Amino acid sequence: MSTPNVLWIMADELRADALSCYGNPHPEIATPHIDSLADRGVLFERAYASSPVCVPARHAMLSGQSPLASGVLNNEGYLPEDFTPPEMFPETFAAAGWTTSNYGKEHLPGGRSPWQHDDHAGSGTREILQSATEHGVEVRRSPGIGHVFSAVLPADAEVGSEAITRSVVDVLRSADGPFVLRASYVQPHKPMVVPEPWASRYDELDFAAPRSPEGSGNRFEREWGLLTRGAELSAADLNRSFSRYYGCVSWLDSQVGQILNALDESGLRESTIVVFSTDHGASLGEYGILAKHTFTPESHRVPFIVSRPGVLPEGTRRSDLVLSEDLAPTLLALAGLSRPATCTGRDLFGEPAPHVVLSAIGYGDSTSRAFPNRDAGGWADGLGWPQRICARTDRYRLDLNTRRAGKPVPPDEADLFLADSLNDPQERTNLVDDPRYATVLAELLPIATAAAARIPAAVVRTDEFRRTRTATTPV
Repeated sequence: MSTPNVLWIMADELRADALSCYGNPHPEIATPHIDSLADRGVLFERAYASSPVCVPARHAMLSGQSPLASGVLNNEGYLPEDFTPPEMFPETFAAAGWTTSNYGKEHLPGGRSPWQHDDHAGSGTREILQSATEHGVEVRRSPGIGHVFSAVLPADAEVGSEAITRSVVDVLRSADGPFVLRASYVQPHKPMVVPEPWASRYDELDFAAPRSPEGSGNRFEREWGLLTRGAELSAADLNRSFSRYYGCVSWLDSQVGQILNALDESGLRESTIVVFSTDHGASLGEYGILAKHTFTPESHRVPFIVSRPGVLPEGTRRSDLVLSEDLAPTLLALAGLSRPATCTGRDLFGEPAPHVVLSAIGYGDSTSRAFPNRDAGGWADGLGWPQRICARTDRYRLDLNTRRAGKPVPPDEADLFLADSLNDPQERTNLVDDPRYATVLAELLPIATAAAARIPAAVVRTDEFRRTRTATTPV
């Protein structure tokens, strides 16, 4: 079989249930182009972010290394000069003769890039907001730190990210030799600046998201809700949060359609592995929570679709557990290449599924912040934001705080949360004190705490990140 190309289409902050192929509860919202990729490939129904925030999730996808192994656990993504970073899969492909290119958002520790060609045009939030400024349209903002803000552009306006689509289409039309090509969009990450007709397409829908933070599963989520102030959104603004987000998703789907059409027109579909994925999802105001950072399904669960004509089955849906770090070993195996020794993920088509998967976020240092890029968001007692680890099986989710103020968290401060995802798909009810689930808790708690103990000594320092970051670092 011929050497395959790799086309990786990546979104940012895209929750799985925003796509119709993942069961968007609103039939009026359609993503036909992404759905068509699912029809021609394998859709993973239970894929989760290795960490529900940008830098560690993106680092895991490219390196194939879990945040628990790398120590890259939040957007304090600065790697000291004496730290040897793991090999990333585009580097492995390049060494074997592939041409590697990225167009769009990167957001890796210390500005690191593993690509031979890396063009970030159209991926900055400032570029997107500039479109609103140029057209004199109002930008609506939410009151909290995790701003959900949006603007409606006229139909003839161009969103900066359309430059990504044009560049990728041009590469596909002139491709010569095997390539690894990524289109990395910032959408539907805030700011949700969307042109018509997508922007107001869903304004008439009633999303009726749960309003009250009461019953929010754990203190970690409640503290996050206080920071993001989602409970303060009016009913109209909450509905607008959903409608603009889904309008942005439909716009993204139109860009995916252009790329897939170019792939077909270039005669490359049959020789190309196509992946559609994201780094993490987002809460849009449910239960008073905005943005990412939590292990709620809105933030933690992600879409993950892989197509390889003639090699992988078409129209297949799988329910085994998947994490971000599984991308790298899967692509390398499909291309017949060996994985780096630092890779901890699994080949999704060649290795058995695990019973438990682990995700993590945060350092738990005294200087740690929920929003490190802004030096904002401490715990209510004034100490640093905690480290939190999540263990998932195909039915249960357990997460807990494992480190605060630079020390392991005492058992009475762990803020344990256990959910039965089968009977409680939104994962709101805490079953920690329910004796019927004592066996589940006894199984998962030692796994999560042992994983926390294995995290390497801090290779990323919050203060060092703040000292070295640039004004253009995206969030």
